[in-house]
Amino acid sequence: MELRQLVSFYHVARLRSVSKAARTLELGQPTVTTHLRKLEDEFEITLFDRIRRPIQLTSEGSILLELVTPVVQAVDTLKTQMGYSERRGSFVVGAYPDLVVHHLPPGIQAFSKNYPDVRIQLLARPYTPLLRLVKSGEIDLAFTAPPPADDQSLEFQELFKFDIVLMTPLGHPLLQRDKVTLKDISPWPLILSGPESMTRQKIEQELRNQGVTWDVVLSLDDTESIKRYVETGMGVAVCADFTLHKRDHDRLGVVRLDHIFKSSVIGVCTLKGKFLGQAVRNFIEVLSSEMRGYHADLAGWDHPGADKQPKEKAR
Repeated sequence: MELRQLVSFYHVARLRSVSKAARTLELGQPTVTTHLRKLEDEFEITLFDRIRRPIQLTSEGSILLELVTPVVQAVDTLKTQMGYSERRGSFVVGAYPDLVVHHLPPGIQAFSKNYPDVRIQLLARPYTPLLRLVKSGEIDLAFTAPPPADDQSLEFQELFKFDIVLMTPLGHPLLQRDKVTLKDISPWPLILSGPESMTRQKIEQELRNQGVTWDVVLSLDDTESIKRYVETGMGVAVCADFTLHKRDHDRLGVVRLDHIFKSSVIGVCTLKGKFLGQAVRNFIEVLSSEMRGYHADLAGWDHPGADKQPKEKAR
């Protein structure tokens, strides 16, 4: 005997119709009929008088209906409560500051429209703190780069790839070079993200590998602030291309560095084995749908050339 067989029997008995019960349960009529026959075979009884129309319960059927009604109603209550919990509750999400500002809002707006009673707490943090917060259970998920390959405590689902680029003031001399090297960049004051940023760690490792010295004049985790200081001529910056947006065309020069740095990825990081409620799973599905496959469009980035003098001088 299976629960679904009892549920089919309950609805047929209440509606006095196999076809109506099938429509209510969104099942095929033959499936409901099979459920009834299996119950009758198991108990060796006849549940319905099928000669009369609408069909009528036999005495044995009436006894079974009395017994299964509390069970089926309890199952319906459970389903209702589970659906209710799906649309309520709260959870904590972590992400890079640039993702929080530019990439999460559309997905959060779509999720909040469908689940208005779910409370989302959002934390903007760089790479290393995000992984630490996921591992400690203080946040439920993070939008970040992949965890270290040897860390088996975290799970990761890739969403999109990104490349590292050089941002300069408009008219900067580096914009005129075909392939900028790290040695070309090193004479210029450098603006980077904070030490706990994965991009910062990759850049400094490659600088060390190539034996290049560098001078960091400003360190910020907020790329919008980095752009502002690049624009003023304080230095050049090496950042992820997903932080660039259309309005930056008129304020920054951009040089590709994918001949130096391999592409990286952004995805969803969770703690392996941690229970994620239905609301959290729904959130991941909605946000992943919004962000998956994103690609920064650098085609046609208009550089006015080096006719304008940059505001900073190479050191």
